[in-house]
Amino acid sequence: MNPAQFFRDYKHLLPAAVLLVILPLNHNMALRLLCLFLAGGFAIWYARKNPAPRMPLKLPLALWAGIATLSLTWSLNPMFSFNELKTEIGYGMIAFFSFYALTHSEREWKLWLRCVAAGMVTTAALALWANRANLGDFQNYDLDWQHGFVTYSTYLVTVLPLLIYMWLKTPITKFPRNLLWLIVPLFLYAGYATLNRMFWLSSSLVFMTWIGLWWVRHGRAHRTGITLAIVSGCMLALALLFLIVAKQRPADTVIRPPAAITSSNHIVDTFEHSERYDIWRFWMARIAEKPLTGVGFGRDLPHLVYADKRPKEWHMLMFAHAHNVLIDYAVQLGIGGLAAFIFLLGALVHRFWLLYRAPLEEASLVGICGITTVFAMLSKNMTDDLFWRGDALLFWALMGILLGYGMRLEGRPK
Repeated sequence: MNPAQFFRDYKHLLPAAVLLVILPLNHNMALRLLCLFLAGGFAIWYARKNPAPRMPLKLPLALWAGIATLSLTWSLNPMFSFNELKTEIGYGMIAFFSFYALTHSEREWKLWLRCVAAGMVTTAALALWANRANLGDFQNYDLDWQHGFVTYSTYLVTVLPLLIYMWLKTPITKFPRNLLWLIVPLFLYAGYATLNRMFWLSSSLVFMTWIGLWWVRHGRAHRTGITLAIVSGCMLALALLFLIVAKQRPADTVIRPPAAITSSNHIVDTFEHSERYDIWRFWMARIAEKPLTGVGFGRDLPHLVYADKRPKEWHMLMFAHAHNVLIDYAVQLGIGGLAAFIFLLGALVHRFWLLYRAPLEEASLVGICGITTVFAMLSKNMTDDLFWRGDALLFWALMGILLGYGMRLEGRPK
């Protein structure tokens, strides 16, 4: 396909495609918003000519957004909450609608997959280039171009379900398609560079859930021994990398210094003496102060409201938020807001479960991608809260892609 033909066929998809590639990169807010709004405009234009299946999840989305909007009436900083509503829910819903409307066929689906792979490869390459002088010194890695190590590790886990889909669909022996398998070491390298422990635990959960769901529906026709060997090898590699990373990270940066962690107790310390427990107890106590309403929408609002209650020994990163997306929602919006958020996630999983049970194999695989993407977001944010800004925008873009493609597949004959 020559460039002129490519532009004619894909011109309405280019802003959305560029957005997917640049989402994991830092220092591009103006370009990101330009691509988002252009994608939204093209989506409206395209939907009028090519009607999409009826938008799913209207009630869960309306309930989630409605309670967040209603919090403006009781927010302890209404202007802050308003700005967060615009950024987190407004931009997220534009991304969701845009990709849902634009994902009309397999052509768009394959384009989005290539864009996700390109974004992942680009960020890994930037990490290699930025740290070329100290490739072995991961403790001092510079991940500024990827928003920092926690945000970048969340991005990697979130796109992992789509990468697994691409690897499963790529024959190992067919050149040049098998070059896609080179993303595997790049992914592991990029994940290790973050030195984030939860990255390996969440990746393991996503991988095992993906393969387990696939095996139940489609994997029994394959050779059991080979499949088990591959899965066991992957899980062993993830476990070893987790152990290596855990040994390099202190379990508690406040109570005990890194020197107190020894090779004989670092794994136990990771789970038994984490500073997260103190953080969670502190913010659970704040929930008890305003259990029905919370302090108002906005992930960073609670630490502004409760600045005078910050424990003196805590550094600012510990106090930034609750380091758990569910606790954060309860602090912001009370028990009702938390229930609405859980209802929304449950509705997404249920919608993808219906796709997973569909007779068409491709629809079933898309359902697996959707279920595991929700699990990826939730599991990675149980010890942090990066359902925010770029990672939240990525999540809603992927939800639009997966639901858009999956619901169109549902209407096709087997």
